[in-house]
This record gives sequence, structure tokens and C-alpha cells, in this order.
Amino acid sequence: MSTDILTTIDVGKMMGVHQTTVARWIDKGRVKGIVTPGGHRRIKRKDLIEYFQSNNLPVPEDLLVKDREQTEKTETLKILVVEDDLTVLDVLAFGLRKHENNYTVETATDGFEAGQIVERFQPDIVVLDIFLPTIDGFKVCKTIKKNYPKIKVIAITGYGSDEVKQKIIDAGADVYLEKPFDLSELDDIVQGLGIKSERVKG
Repeated sequence: MSTDILTTIDVGKMMGVHQTTVARWIDKGRVKGIVTPGGHRRIKRKDLIEYFQSNNLPVPEDLLVKDREQTEKTETLKILVVEDDLTVLDVLAFGLRKHENNYTVETATDGFEAGQIVERFQPDIVVLDIFLPTIDGFKVCKTIKKNYPKIKVIAITGYGSDEVKQKIIDAGADVYLEKPFDLSELDDIVQGLGIKSERVKG
């Protein structure tokens, strides 16, 4: 994702609102945005700066950071993918590993293994299937957020009920992503979280 294009996740964190609220603002024309062919909403950095200025609001410092400085923050992201379906696991891991930014990717197939790898690998981002054998993803997410609060968690699930979504939020996940989804959508989210997160220190 270009550093000149922001996701609803990026903008929501800057403005202290949920990403769905930002999406509604775009749909209603409150904030100028664009919609990708896949239906994802994006906001140009210059348009967001203009929004703040036209409403006499202080422009967040993040918006004024130069592209070079932002790029440095995304260098060699460490990503852990946790998924018990081996076919899905391979697809996700392959898609991330072939990225031009050369992410460092490790994988786990259950919650117990995920916990061991998080302790050793200390990833920047965990792509976490919620329904796992041995230890479910809700518990894994809570444990990660308790012990490593800087790690970003992208929760993925094929069971998109309101109850599941609420449990994911309560567990502390940063992003919820419902299967099936495009790898490009996951990539956008990973890059957005990578740009805004502080690197995890060992």
C-alpha cells in the first residue's frame, strides 16, 4: 500500500473511532475517499489533511511524517500465521513471504505451538485463526495482548456471527477479517498495522 493512501483502519486510529465509522463517513461524503474494485475504502493522505484543515482541527503528526520515515518503520516485518487448515496456512504464508518487502514469516497450526513461537519469535503481527485445536484463538489472543501488548493481532474466522465478532473484540484483536478474503486485503491490513505499530523489542 502506498504511504499516500490510508486504510479505514489507519484513519480510525488517528481519529479515535472504529474503522466502520470511517467507512460510513466516506459513504456519506463526510470524508473524501475512494473505493477499490474489491470494495475496500481508502483515503488519500492529502484529502485527510485537507479535511482536518477545513474543519479547523489539528492535523495528526502521523499525517505529516515523510514517506521515507514511514517506509523505515515497515522494514522486515515479522509475521506469525496461526491456522489449523494446512491448505489455508500455506496460501497465507506463501502470499506474505512473496511480498516485495520480504516479510519474515513463521507458522503454527494450534494455539499451544503459537504461544511457544510468539515467545521465541516475538512477531510484530499475528494472523490468528480464532477456532483452533487445543487452545482456542480467543484465549491465544488474550494471552498475546496481556504479555506482548505491542503485537498486533489480525483475527480471521469463517464464522462471522455478531457473537463471534464481539468475542474477537473483547479478546483484544486489532482487526477482524472474515473468510473468505483476498490476499490483497490481508496485505493492505498488514502494511497498515506495520506502518503504525512500534517494532516489538526482544
